[in-house]
Amino acid sequence: MNQGDPTLTKTEQRAQNALVRGDWQAAAQLLRKAATMAEARHDPRRAVHCEQMAAALFRAAGSLDEALAAAQRIAQRDPTSPQARFAAQAETAEALMAAGDHAKAAAAWRVALLEAETLRLPAWACATVMRRLAAALAYSHAQDDAWAMLDAAAELQRGTQQEADAAWIDVEQAQLAQSVGNIERARLAVHRPRVQLAAATDPALRAECWRTVAECALAEGDYNLARIEAQRARDAALTAIAPVTYFGATVALARAAETQGDRATCYRTLATAWVTLADLLGEPVAQTWVEPVLQAYRLAWGPAAFDAVRAEHDRVRRAARRGA
Repeated sequence: MNQGDPTLTKTEQRAQNALVRGDWQAAAQLLRKAATMAEARHDPRRAVHCEQMAAALFRAAGSLDEALAAAQRIAQRDPTSPQARFAAQAETAEALMAAGDHAKAAAAWRVALLEAETLRLPAWACATVMRRLAAALAYSHAQDDAWAMLDAAAELQRGTQQEADAAWIDVEQAQLAQSVGNIERARLAVHRPRVQLAAATDPALRAECWRTVAECALAEGDYNLARIEAQRARDAALTAIAPVTYFGATVALARAAETQGDRATCYRTLATAWVTLADLLGEPVAQTWVEPVLQAYRLAWGPAAFDAVRAEHDRVRRAARRGA
């Protein structure tokens, strides 16, 4: 790698500065420029690296056409490199998934998987590609193929140091099945013996299992069960210090309560989560996560009704403090 080229290094540094500022579009454009400069200086590995980062940042910025174009340039930067071909297919697939073209994404993931096998990537890396392929298949109405692919990905982890990941992949399958409306498959996957065995000693996995069951119960209209399982998931997530799972369980619990007309519990659940997440992640992150959910309920209930629920919540809290 030609680290001694001051112009190229400066361009990469400008891209890094733009990324720190949160200007992903500018960072991507600078990295695309750096890739062209590296290619001109006969440094294909550096060119591929910059172009791959540009593709990912264009995608993150929502510029999907530019992301696809950058993904296609990755292999062009180093045509003889199997690593470049793999990266090109993976980035193409991710951009297509972001665009909602899951059938074409699945085709790209299949090619990426072949490249991964050619490169003899480790089991966890191949399993990651297979999981993304499964998601594309599920959303392109090829569910049986998706479940088979996830089962194969889980099997790759067995007998390796990542064997426990097989249970996580099963839960991922359950959540994917639930998201596409296949509740029967979701329940089957989440209740597999290896999942239950692993969850007995892993509170984070246990929380995800219960959150998944809660989401299934919501989908089927069993709001009592949804509330029970969501609360169990919240408690387990706190034990595991798993804020993302905690928030997901909170949203499920609030939704179940609101559907049953229990607006007080709905609001209290979200208000409590705001405080808890602020302790775990800081106030700005907690606000970013919880405030949009509260605003959605404010719009649904109407400002007057929402403010009344909030006022009653605050009154009860003040009374509890005086009693303590």
